[in-house]
Amino acid sequence: MSTPQPPTRGESPADPNRPWLHQTNRPSTPPTQPSTPLPSVPQQQQPLHSNNPPQPTLTDAVQTIKPTDFLTFHQAPCARTGLLTGLGAGGAIGAVRWIMGLPVPRAANWAVGTGVLAAAAQYEYCQLKRRQEREKVKRVVEVYAAKQARERREEEERVRREREEAERVKTEGERGWWRFW
Repeated sequence: MSTPQPPTRGESPADPNRPWLHQTNRPSTPPTQPSTPLPSVPQQQQPLHSNNPPQPTLTDAVQTIKPTDFLTFHQAPCARTGLLTGLGAGGAIGAVRWIMGLPVPRAANWAVGTGVLAAAAQYEYCQLKRRQEREKVKRVVEVYAAKQARERREEEERVRREREEAERVKTEGERGWWRFW
């Protein structure tokens, strides 16, 4: 008795809207083209390799984790504050639930759940603040660049006016004071 093998990447899913569902009844040999083409359907050649990259799987994601990632995850932005907040909130809620009379395992469950939720919430809040700060810096840079461009234009305009004035004075100086035209 053989167990069905999982579908490979080359096989199409049973439902294109749900790619995680694959066909369960596969033929043992690849399907062949009909000997006579249907008149209403134009025959198209299927490319051997499509331009779409294969969808990543969970195993692909797990394979990208390196052992050094476990030693440096706390250095990621906002991770430290999230972990410390989760630790504090989880410890506080767990202690309060234990003092209120829950058995230690249930109080520990509350502590872990609260810690995870508080850590996730603090991490997301910190990321939100970082995004907002990045937007502010972007706006400041744009305003500063616009201000610099405006000041540069004004300086160029001032230099041009001074040059025109100097040239006008020079041309008036070359003409005699006694000429009317």
